[in-house]
Order: sequence, then structure tokens, then C-alpha cells
Amino acid sequence: MLKQLFRTLLLLCAVITFTACSSDSNEAPEAQTSLKLEVKVVPENIQVKEYKHLTISFKELNTGFTTTKELKNTNTLQVSLPSGTYHIIAEGSILYTDNSGSIEAKVAGVQTAMVINGKEISKTIALSLKAGSNTDLILEEVFFTGTKTPQGAMYFGDQYFKITNNTDQTLYADGMLLIQSSFMTSEKQEYSPNIIGTTLSAGAIIRIPGTGNTYPVKPGESIVIAEDAINHKAFNSLSVDLSHANFQIFKEDSEDIDNPAVPKMVNVFEKMVIHTQGYYAYALARMPQGMTNEALIAQNTYTYNYNLSFGGDVYPMDGTAVKIPNEWIVDAVNLSVQDSFQWLVTSPSLDMGWTSVTSFDGDKNRFGKAVRRKVTGQNMEGRNIFKDTNNSTVDFDHGVKPSLFN
Repeated sequence: MLKQLFRTLLLLCAVITFTACSSDSNEAPEAQTSLKLEVKVVPENIQVKEYKHLTISFKELNTGFTTTKELKNTNTLQVSLPSGTYHIIAEGSILYTDNSGSIEAKVAGVQTAMVINGKEISKTIALSLKAGSNTDLILEEVFFTGTKTPQGAMYFGDQYFKITNNTDQTLYADGMLLIQSSFMTSEKQEYSPNIIGTTLSAGAIIRIPGTGNTYPVKPGESIVIAEDAINHKAFNSLSVDLSHANFQIFKEDSEDIDNPAVPKMVNVFEKMVIHTQGYYAYALARMPQGMTNEALIAQNTYTYNYNLSFGGDVYPMDGTAVKIPNEWIVDAVNLSVQDSFQWLVTSPSLDMGWTSVTSFDGDKNRFGKAVRRKVTGQNMEGRNIFKDTNNSTVDFDHGVKPSLFN
């Protein structure tokens, strides 16, 4: 009896062992791809003498797998990665030459949703010269979602931009351009010509009035540009009083609200319509001294083309935008919705990331929320210092209560 029981146990153990071994042997190994990645500075007329140091970060969008590689004195990386779809960030320093000699500069590049699969693959990422030091006004806060009334109705017109002097010098807002991108962060197309490395394609431009020293902004102080500069609380108790805003967006050929006590922004190109989901990039820029609005439009307007795919058909499309050179831009922020984000519509030299209020389209909880820069500390005078690394993903708090709301 005991012998029979012993034989049965041995047979059962053998079956379990065989099953376990069979299960292990049937597991497919994780697919690996040998990637040769080259990073190149654009535009090509920049004569790179040396790629001094580069950091390249990979994040697989489905599994969350991340890894970071370092490069010194080379712009080519050979690495083995799990096959997948990756978000890649490259940044570092180079040495290049111009008429004045050798210059060391910071560079950055971003590639969203790069598919890496197969046994071997070669890819290229474009690098751009990063914007200069933080010496001008910044977009501290963007309130774009609008609000809801106590009855649950949507209420718009109370959106605003809060622009702040994050330096220790008095600056003048006169002539500053506020730009809305032509392209949407939620809709990527292959636009031709592709000039994103050197310019921002503007779909709407407004300008702060003034003669040069009309509107001083002291260190730590802010100005507010309101969609409608009225007391919105008189119409919606859950909104905000913008009747004392510094400037208002006013569209002359439409039934827009005008507060005679608040200076109007100058309309330079098209109408700026603030989307309640974000979806666009916004930037601050300064034109060269002496340039007029008319000269800006005449010298920088261009036509772009792309193919729109819909229902299996392809439709040739075109549009008109104004080229704003990256060197004019002093600050930029890409806005989107987490589930809808597809690409950055600015050069990574201006903004390496993006921020949002909500995670999905149509989120009813987005109303009454804003994106606002993080405070990194205070100076000796007790003034807030705002984070400004040219990466909106890390610079901004998202989905927060607007600072002008009581």
C-alpha cells in the first residue's frame, strides 16, 4: 500500500515538473531591436565641430520601460532596446563655429512615438540650439478652460494669460507679441515645408501696445491679458473679475465685449480664439527693433501643404501662417490633453515638453482649472521664483485653481 502511494506521488511530481518545464520553454523571449541612432543639429548650415556631451533618454509608451544613455565626443549611439514605441529626449552641448569663432551651445531634441522594431533599425533625431537664458517675461499661467455656472452651463470669455517678470530687472511689455501656434498638438501632419527647427508657425498674433517704455513690469510683477476684461462674476458667480486686467483681446469685426478702461491688444494676424481644451502652443516674442506689424506679415507669411487622410482617402490641403524665428521667442508652452497629445508644435529649443489640465477629451471636470508654473523658491525680498527650464512638462503644475480666482 505504501509502495503504491509512493509511486503515485513520484508520478505526480514528474507530471508537475514536466508541466512547469514545458511552460517555461514555451514563453517567447522579449523581442529586442538593435538601434543605431544618429542625432544631428539643424539647420544644416550650423557647422558642428564637436558633439561634446549628449544624454539620450528612452521611454517605451506601452510598458513604461525607461533607459538613459550618455554620449561623449560622438553623435551616434548603438543600443539594444525592447521593441516598441518610444518617446525619446536628447539634450546636451556642442561646439560649433560661426564668423566670430567657436561657440559652445546647449542643444535639445524630442521625438514622440518613434516605432523601434525588427532585428536592426537606423533612426535620426534632429537637435536644435536651445533658447538663451531667462532674461525676459514668461508665461506664468494660462487659464483656457473657461468655467461652469452654478446651474452647470458652460461659460466662456473669462480665459486669460498671466505674464510675469521672473528676472531681477524692470522690463517693458511694450511691443511683446503673444502668439498662438498654427498647428495643433493633438493633430500631427507632415507639413511641408518643415521649418519647425528654426521657426514657430503662427496661426494668430496679437501685440501689446506702447511706445517702448509705456508698460513697465517690475521684478516679480505680472500683467494679465483677458479674453473679455469684465467682471464675469456678475454673470457667473463661479467665475472671476477681470475688469481690472492690464489688457483685453478685442476683435473689431465681431460682436466682442469692449471695456473702455482696459487697453486693447493690437491684432496683428488673424483672430486669436482660445480653445477650451488647450490643443495649441502659445509663445511670447519680441520683433527686431523698428519692425512694423505690416513688415512682419509681408516678410514672414508663407503657405504650408499637407495630405489629410480620412476614410481611406487622401485630400491635399494647405494653409497660411506667419514664420516667427525661434531667436525672437522669449518663452513658449505647448498645451494639450493627455490622451490626445501627438507632438510638440514648437522646436525643442523652445519647449521640450507639454502640459495639460485634463487627461481625456471632453472631461467635464476641466472647467475652472489652469496650468501654472511651479515655484522653486523665493529670493531675499520674498518674491516667488518660477521654474523655467524650457520644458513645460516639468515647469508647470497642471489642472490647478487659477491664481486670480478667489
